[in-house]
Parts: sequence; structure tokens; C-alpha cells
Amino acid sequence: MSRPTDKVGKAGEYLTASILSIVCEDVVLTTPPSTTDIIFQYQDRLYKCQVKAKSKIEPTRGNWRFDLRRSGNTKDRQYKDKTVDIFALVSLPHRNVIFVPKIQQSQITFVDEHMKNNDAVNNLLDVLDNL
Repeated sequence: MSRPTDKVGKAGEYLTASILSIVCEDVVLTTPPSTTDIIFQYQDRLYKCQVKAKSKIEPTRGNWRFDLRRSGNTKDRQYKDKTVDIFALVSLPHRNVIFVPKIQQSQITFVDEHMKNNDAVNNLLDVLDNL
């Protein structure tokens, strides 16, 4: 891991995996160049999770903005159908995760209070129950 962003991403994956392991039967971190960061099983179904981690809030707006596209060094930045079921949006300073189903927009923003106070386990269960 040569880049600081790689360390942020890996920390986000481990935090996400720890939350997933509370409610899921199996949780597996994948290895590059997979398009999915984590594969997990919940109620006899496999899900693909893409983790987006941040180490800092946006200083000018005080919000957490997550890019829901693939990394900038990828030619096609949009995720293909069936490559992602759930996004895990991680705030490392708050040590918290917001789970959202795959959506078509390229970015999503949360106010700091929501990021800080989200109940990650209940949020995960709500998302899984509505997929």
C-alpha cells in the first residue's frame, strides 16, 4: 500500500467487515482487481458490497460527500449492473458506516450529524430487508 488513499480504503473495508460480521453468516474481503470489496451472505443470499471511505470531512461545507463511481484511474467509472448491491460509506474519524443500496447517482452527501449518529447495524438491516 503505497498511497495514503489505499490505507484509508483498507481501513474502511475492515470497519465495514466488522459491522457486517455482526449480522451476516459469511464475510469475505476480496483482493484487487475485483470490482467488489466485500462479499457477504445474509439469509442464504450473497451480496456484493463496495466500500467508499473518507478520512476527512469537506472543510468548506461540513458535509461528508462520497463519490459512488470507480476510482479515477479506471476508464469506465460507472459500476456495471450486478457488480454492486450495497455501498458502505465510511467515516473513519467517526468510526461509522452508512449503508445504501446501489443507486444511479454518482455522488451522495450526508451532514456530519447523520454520519456521526447513524446506527450502522440497524441501517444495514433496513437496507438488506428492502433489497
